[in-house]
Amino acid sequence: MTEIKPILVTGGAGFIGSNFVLDWIETESSPVINLDKLTYAGNPLTLAPLEDN
Repeated sequence: MTEIKPILVTGGAGFIGSNFVLDWIETESSPVINLDKLTYAGNPLTLAPLEDN
């Protein structure tokens, strides 16, 4: 039995990071830890579809 390990995404609220996170959640079973400083480029609304996840 293999252990499912989470992945760490830095900048996950930016354009590229949020699209990666959304795609990863849709296709993979391992959890995601999203770390973002939320500067001018980060937008938490891009991850709104995952609010209940």
